[in-house]
Amino acid sequence: MPDIAPDWHLSLTDSVYALGAAARELRTAHSHARHAAWTADPARIVPVVGVLTVPDAEPVRPHDEALWQLSDLYMVLEHQTKELYENAALGYAYGTAVAVAAVLRSERPRHVELPRDRHGNYTVTADGIPDVSQSVTSDAGGHELADLRALLIESEQAQNAAEAHGEAEFSTTVADLAYAYGERAGRTLQHLIRFADAHGFLQAG
Repeated sequence: MPDIAPDWHLSLTDSVYALGAAARELRTAHSHARHAAWTADPARIVPVVGVLTVPDAEPVRPHDEALWQLSDLYMVLEHQTKELYENAALGYAYGTAVAVAAVLRSERPRHVELPRDRHGNYTVTADGIPDVSQSVTSDAGGHELADLRALLIESEQAQNAAEAHGEAEFSTTVADLAYAYGERAGRTLQHLIRFADAHGFLQAG
């Protein structure tokens, strides 16, 4: 049987890229949902004054009703896509950091490994992301990884505290920071793989 171990880095980078692509799709979906909610906001649309009479009921304004129904639907969609984007971005950040940490340990994982719950959500948090910055040079993004990780943890803690007090703002800060971390960690992974290739380490062992 042929030895396929030398291809481990190709499937690993494919795995990381797929995580990023998933986060990008959900980020786009959330952006569309926000725009849809804005376009149907009853507070910004000139109302149509026509009234509809209904037997044995109070008259209704069909245009107002349509706007409020759409507003409710889009609000739910906006909230759901925000949660999906945040979870996917955290998975991207966590999974890519795990891949970097494994390569730094001279391991050769073929895929990113991530824990998920029975609903398919990644069970990861910002403070659970491995801190690989101390093992990575500045050229490979060590300082950027450290700064992004610190900001991400701080933002997640602030969001959790706000939610616990019922004061959460509708923000994608955590998701955006997690995605930025995943992007930076992905470039770090590519740097490590290029270094390993240049020194003949990819197929070693």
